Amino acid sequence: MRFLVMGAGSIGSVIGGLLSEGNHEVCLLGRDPHIETIVRSGLEITGIWGDRTVTDIMAVTTPGDVIVEGFEPEWIILSVKSYDTDSALCDLRPVLSEARGIISLQNGLGNVEAIERTVPGKTVGGRVIFGATTIKPGSVNVTVCADDVLMGPVRTGPTGIESVCESFAASGIPCRYESNIVSYIWDKVLYNVCLNALATVLGCSYGELGDDPETKKIIEYLTCEFYEVANAEHVETVSESPGAYLERLKNLLLPPTREHRSSMQEDILKGRRTEIDALNGAVWNLGLKHGIKTPVNETLTRLIHHLESQS
Repeated sequence: MRFLVMGAGSIGSVIGGLLSEGNHEVCLLGRDPHIETIVRSGLEITGIWGDRTVTDIMAVTTPGDVIVEGFEPEWIILSVKSYDTDSALCDLRPVLSEARGIISLQNGLGNVEAIERTVPGKTVGGRVIFGATTIKPGSVNVTVCADDVLMGPVRTGPTGIESVCESFAASGIPCRYESNIVSYIWDKVLYNVCLNALATVLGCSYGELGDDPETKKIIEYLTCEFYEVANAEHVETVSESPGAYLERLKNLLLPPTREHRSSMQEDILKGRRTEIDALNGAVWNLGLKHGIKTPVNETLTRLIHHLESQS
């Protein structure tokens, strides 16, 4: 298969690098100096899935370079930040029409809807719940994995997604097909809503949030607000109730990510924009749409915006 990875940061580079090592044609589209280093020295992947250096992988910095190189992707993987989805799709227009599908492996709400608006019938939803960091240009480290990558069609969607999942798994990326992918996208958003902003404001790990009775109560409030909004949006949640989700978070989701610190913390430290508006901010705005009060999500959204303005 031929994959174009739009947004070759930490997660995108890991996925693209392992697919390339699995004998698929891959083009990474990202920024220098990361891309420049990959072209010169290869992509180094370390961490819990093993250590290797992937060479002979195409890596470019502009969509125009993809066309110049004559690369015709079958599948486009979007791993850009949620606020860059529309601009990424605009930049990719020359290659969108020929691709079989566009796979959103992103955080937050609104990404699959943006793809569906742009190229109806080609949208593949995805849920990524492994973590990776960029150690230095050309080098990424897989730090944690709470569950398989999930992929499935949104609305009509394209065919062949099962084969993509098999290709991921055979390349060393735990992955499985999920027909009800929208529920799992919302489920990942809930995980981020509970942990990312709160851990960023407090400067702590996910495990510390789960250990303290005060922060556990805040997580409970965030979950209840989320469920009110999800019910109003007629979303079928993975866990049937806030209580059921909180038990799953405590027993299954938090343990393997206890030491993890959110990428939102890194964004604030490096003076970058965060994805808060697609996470807690999305819950707040959907609450406004339905007349539902979401004061805890609103407060965290405002606090993160304050931190963004100070960095």
